Amino acid sequence: MNKSKSPVIIAVIGALVTMIMIIAVIHSTSSGKNNKDPMPSTGNSANDPEKVLERSLKNIKVKTSTKVQGTVDYSDKSAANLPNINTKYPLTIEGTGDVDIEIFSTSEKAGKNNNGWLNEIAQEFNDQRNRLSNGKTISVSVRSIPSGASSDYISNNVYIPQAYTPSNELFGKLAAEQGAKLNLEAESLVANTAGIAISRTASSAVASKYGEVNFENIVDAVVNGELQMGYTYPYTSATGLNFLVNALQHFDGNDILSSGAIEKFQQLQKGIPFVCYTTDQMVNAMQSGTLQAGVVEYQAYTNSPVLKGGYDFVPFGYKHSNPLYSVGDLSSDQKEALSAFLNYALSAGPQAHAKEYGFDPDNSFKYTTASISGADIMSAQRLWKEEKDSGTPTIALFIADVSGSMTGDPLNRLKDSLLEASKNIKSDNYVGLISYSDDVTIDLPIDQFGLEQRSYFAGAVEKMRAGGNTASYDALMVAVNMINEYRTTVPNAKAMIFLLSDGQCNTGISYSSAANVVSHYGIPIYTIGYNEQIDSLKDLSSINEAVYIDADNDDVIYELSALFNAQM
Repeated sequence: MNKSKSPVIIAVIGALVTMIMIIAVIHSTSSGKNNKDPMPSTGNSANDPEKVLERSLKNIKVKTSTKVQGTVDYSDKSAANLPNINTKYPLTIEGTGDVDIEIFSTSEKAGKNNNGWLNEIAQEFNDQRNRLSNGKTISVSVRSIPSGASSDYISNNVYIPQAYTPSNELFGKLAAEQGAKLNLEAESLVANTAGIAISRTASSAVASKYGEVNFENIVDAVVNGELQMGYTYPYTSATGLNFLVNALQHFDGNDILSSGAIEKFQQLQKGIPFVCYTTDQMVNAMQSGTLQAGVVEYQAYTNSPVLKGGYDFVPFGYKHSNPLYSVGDLSSDQKEALSAFLNYALSAGPQAHAKEYGFDPDNSFKYTTASISGADIMSAQRLWKEEKDSGTPTIALFIADVSGSMTGDPLNRLKDSLLEASKNIKSDNYVGLISYSDDVTIDLPIDQFGLEQRSYFAGAVEKMRAGGNTASYDALMVAVNMINEYRTTVPNAKAMIFLLSDGQCNTGISYSSAANVVSHYGIPIYTIGYNEQIDSLKDLSSINEAVYIDADNDDVIYELSALFNAQM
């Protein structure tokens, strides 16, 4: 080595070491500013969730905003708030014939794998390049969309397909009652059955006391506090709606809205820990042991190893025969095209294929045949909305991400969604609002959601501004603490939190600390990933059996409105 170069090399190495040390110190200092995780302590309290919450709150900067009243809007904008159908519910099969028939279908027929029967036969039909009597080629397009959402698009005249196949006739009657022009083309496109999946242990207990495990005895067991079960949201789920109207008919076969039926329904709801926003939420709750039973279609039951392995299937209610309706005034070409596809769908090959996917269950069950009108179905839904909490109020806190990435249209749509969705909150519930970026702001303390609180809620939403980082779990800790404190005022109330964010938490306390606290206090956290799929929010919602929803600028109003209507 050239000795004359040694001092230079040593100086360079020394400078590099010094730079590394400076960077390390800066990083450590910066991390210290952003890390509000509770300092580790010694002893048994290190992981005590109550101590974790207490230490966390000491490190979180919380501001309280001055309350300002805003304008309360009661107008119905449900049609305008329906999301762009091509974005929210894209076609699963797209036809290219001279005459194309678009069919709205439910996901058990137009999904994937064992749920893809209608998609597969539609593609087979399209590949045949069939022609009308006048020589034009014909095809079908399929759009997978829930029964209730289909009814909303059609009855509000927002988007009109040529055909509609809900799971059962109830949503057909509901859509017609709301103004849709439907004509029944086939009573059954493919056979299915609604049922209750009940754990074998619970089934034995029902059989022991009531003699037979059927729908009526299961419902009576729930009413009598002997069984906890779940069912799905009856505004969008055909199985949930079937359960609702059949329970009411069981309580009073002559008048589903009689005082006796309502009283029994209130008792029923006390055995329903929560109405499930999705079937997945219900099945997860059944697997965890929170629910001993839940509603499900036979085709889904028979394709689920979990359900078939540990649960009995008890059929009930109206047929889930997947009727097919034409919608509106079809042209002669469209009528001929729809008839050709229907003949193919009902032929031996496609029907045998349906059996392979779990359709066509045992037809010995005697289905409900009692006549029910669309008006009565609508009344049943309204009754459900008013009485589903069986007199138990809810304390709900809404957490809104107002970090810098929410600037502009995202924040404006978030504001619109909160204002629109809040119309679905009953006045006997208790509501508060907080927002967050680097710090947390209590925009509106919790109070009963009467007219004055609604006005303050509107004012708080309008005042929100975006900027800064994303301290999601700081906000969550503040929300848990606020709910815990308010629970002393309304000790019998249910509690829930709605957290909406458009990105991963990048400052403040960690997910693991927040999850520990959430699990301990048992508050369901309904999470909404806004313009972004966020795995940590999914995990957070699963802790206490809530749900995670993907939403974007286009559908956030629709999604939040449905979620608030289901839970509030």
